[in-house]
Amino acid sequence: MIDITHLEKYIKRAIELGAQECKVIDPASVVSAPWVRLKCQYGCQCYNTNRSCTPHTPTDEQMRKILDSYSSALLIRFIGHEKVNEVVVGLEKEILKDGYYKIFGFGAGPCLLCDTCDMDKCSFPSLARPSLSGCGVDVFATVKANGFSIEISLENPSEGDCYGLILIE
Repeated sequence: MIDITHLEKYIKRAIELGAQECKVIDPASVVSAPWVRLKCQYGCQCYNTNRSCTPHTPTDEQMRKILDSYSSALLIRFIGHEKVNEVVVGLEKEILKDGYYKIFGFGAGPCLLCDTCDMDKCSFPSLARPSLSGCGVDVFATVKANGFSIEISLENPSEGDCYGLILIE
């Protein structure tokens, strides 16, 4: 794992950009499972409507291999999903400028950059990021394993917790 003192400034920066909490975690603590993508397929109105959601994202097996090729990650908590992807992409760019070339971020929920997604070619590849759950990540188990809480609101999703993840090497 990367020396946490090198990543402290990104934790502070995440908070400045609108996150409620952020911490460095071991990517091995991120839980992936095949049932998560089923929840997308049979429960989410965004299934197969954009390139950031299933079935266009890595499977849980592919995600596990991706996670295992990193030594550190930032787990970032937000209230609502509105700012997650924007902050993840912004932080990812800042971290890249500091020399961590093998950086990649994951957001929450569907991509909202276009009114209608061009399923053949993304119009904003430098801004779009796949959702954690769309990649088979059990967000609930992952956040609990890393000492975070998670509250959801079925009536108003913008009041519930949402998480982003940035893999760093």
